[in-house]
Amino acid sequence: MNHYNKYNRIYFGIWTILIKSVWIVAQNENKCQLPENDLHLAARLHPQNETVPLGSWINNFETVHLECSEDYRIPINATFTCQDGEWTPALPTCAQYCDDQSLLGLSTFHVCINNGIVVRQCQRIEPNAAVIFRCNPGYEGLDDNLQPMQCTSAGKFNAKRPTCNVECGVLRPSTQSRLDSGALTEQSELPWQVAIYQKPDNITYKLICGGSVISPSVIITAAHCFWDIATEQKMPINFFQVAAGKYYRDYDMAKDPTAQIADVAEVVFSSSFQYDENNFYKDIAIVKLKTPFIFNENISAVCLNLRTDGNTYVPNDWIGSIVGYGDTENGALQSVPMRSISYHSCQLSRKFVNLAGDKFCLQNEGEVNVCRGDSGGGFVMQNSVTKRYELVGIISFSPFLNHECASEGIVTATNINYMDREMLQKLEQFKQEDEALF
Repeated sequence: MNHYNKYNRIYFGIWTILIKSVWIVAQNENKCQLPENDLHLAARLHPQNETVPLGSWINNFETVHLECSEDYRIPINATFTCQDGEWTPALPTCAQYCDDQSLLGLSTFHVCINNGIVVRQCQRIEPNAAVIFRCNPGYEGLDDNLQPMQCTSAGKFNAKRPTCNVECGVLRPSTQSRLDSGALTEQSELPWQVAIYQKPDNITYKLICGGSVISPSVIITAAHCFWDIATEQKMPINFFQVAAGKYYRDYDMAKDPTAQIADVAEVVFSSSFQYDENNFYKDIAIVKLKTPFIFNENISAVCLNLRTDGNTYVPNDWIGSIVGYGDTENGALQSVPMRSISYHSCQLSRKFVNLAGDKFCLQNEGEVNVCRGDSGGGFVMQNSVTKRYELVGIISFSPFLNHECASEGIVTATNINYMDREMLQKLEQFKQEDEALF
């Protein structure tokens, strides 16, 4: 009898467990269970944003958002939906992927190689994957034999991301003949040229000056472009915008879909600057932009002709070019061949008797005129040794500007070697700030 009761109790216990199991299964039919033992995982109901304990059962058609703890990643979309007892998509586990954000910079692009497969837009870098870097357009300096970076099993890269340097003064091969001809340019032929717009009436922007790209967020132009004659002070920086890759004069961006626009963060020029229609001493400004330009075929930097040998004099008959929108009917960008006239030779002219000591003159060598809105642009020459284009001077003023264009074809330029120490220090600071983004 005792044995009978003992076996009855055993059978009863087994049946109880089975019944409970069937009841649990019935209760959780069409539900989905969260992982129980993933120590690096956290789950929240979506869109309620309520935290859900691991191991919980989620109702059919409910959605959860999964997150991993620091240094761990979910390899696919972080939002998952329960559909008839199955997770869609299938739940992953947290893995130590390398952070793709640490690969991003202005100067480089990268591709990933994982198990022999090349991925050009790799966002989650798996352990043992290799990352190869190259310079973006407008940059240079990476060795083609540079060893790839590796993502280790600890979720860290085995090396620091390499960076490139600004590649200045480089043009496409097809550009050279046009620079010497005074012809209309193409967008990519003079990639350092920018257009500076002012919004005087809070309604429309108007072209007031040109300028030259030195670094992704650094422009050199003329100081008088930002000077308020009435108050004898710099105008507020929120009056201005700078456009790069701009082919047409008008602000209308629909004509230039590849152009880039940036607001002005800071304008720096010498405390010795003098606004005088017959002088404009120290007429150079360094402009720092709020956001850097992304270099491409249409936008890149020009080199600076800063002399370290003390010989800053610009003699007669240097041949170069300036760029502007001139008086063409469609307002398209054009290059103008110019010949330099030394400070002393230019001063002999009756019109330039009070010429400031930081100036030299430029004589138009073609039929295209220099017009209002072209000042601030650069006089650029090709270095005979490096074959790169260098900024020698900044277009300042012309006493012959009786109407919209300088009919006699002579303008003055400020020698960039006359930037004072404070300006050079500021220029270096701005360039270093850009380099931190490379």
